Amino acid sequence: MVTVHYRRWCPPQSPLRIEFPPELLHDVRLQGAQRERRLPLRWIPRFNRVVTQSSGLLFGVRREDEVRVLTVRAAENLEPVGTFVCRARGEVFLTDDDLANFEKHQAVLALVVAGGQAGFFVREPDGSVQAIRSHEEFKVADAAPRAAPARTNPATELPAPPPREWWRVTLPWKRIGTCVALLLVPVGAFAYLRPLLPHMPIAMSIREEAGQLVIGWNAGALSEVSRLEIQDGSERTILMLPPNASSATYGLQGDDVEVRLSTDSRMGGAHWEAARFVTKTHRRPTASSALQDRIRKLTIEAEELRRSLAYGQARTRELGVKLAAATREP
Repeated sequence: MVTVHYRRWCPPQSPLRIEFPPELLHDVRLQGAQRERRLPLRWIPRFNRVVTQSSGLLFGVRREDEVRVLTVRAAENLEPVGTFVCRARGEVFLTDDDLANFEKHQAVLALVVAGGQAGFFVREPDGSVQAIRSHEEFKVADAAPRAAPARTNPATELPAPPPREWWRVTLPWKRIGTCVALLLVPVGAFAYLRPLLPHMPIAMSIREEAGQLVIGWNAGALSEVSRLEIQDGSERTILMLPPNASSATYGLQGDDVEVRLSTDSRMGGAHWEAARFVTKTHRRPTASSALQDRIRKLTIEAEELRRSLAYGQARTRELGVKLAAATREP
């Protein structure tokens, strides 16, 4: 039994389904960070500034209309499946040079990372490439693993003690009003900046218990609109989840089940995570005891009907012989 976590890009307009590990975006951005700038950006005149860009190949495996991109480095048993472009800032699109590189390597997909946004570009069934805009963009922070926060000295985080003179005098009403206004500023700032805070990870997990697939996740990461999609062979199940739900149970039918959990983000985009459950144990559907009893009774009735039919045919032949003997002339 193997559980594989990955990210999936599969908008309805795309002819390809693309899977990639979260570390892929980190490796792509690392390739772009290796290019050093000779002068600091603030020393370069604004009209002479250029967007830092790097490019390379993506390696993985392909099976029909599904591509799994695994790394930016060549490895054994992996084939080049596409190209990538990484820009320090800007929009997610393919330039003429990017398209030329795409055609040069006969790629089937291209990944563009521009600042905090990313998106895939795929070759359409007629061989064309929509280079102006990706079928679906996503935030790098939502798909890439987040680095652990830096350790800080607890002593430096303690607030400074208030001045002693503050408490020795009676506060006038104007000063009290100023203090109340200052206390309300953080509350208003939190409400205003809340959409910009990072997403809480979904942290989806799946396991099997007595033939049932138990799917769990972090309930605090889901908004009011959440969608759970389960692909079990040719069967597809869609569940709309309430805000406080933290798990779901599904009866397994096959040996390869794909699960995708998506929810609307605070900025209006898609926040999602996918996983696959694979087992080598082959399940055979078993009939219930009531159904087995019904099949047994029908089998007995069929045998009785066959015996009755054979007896009737023999009786008919016997009566035919007697009738012929009675009507024979002397």
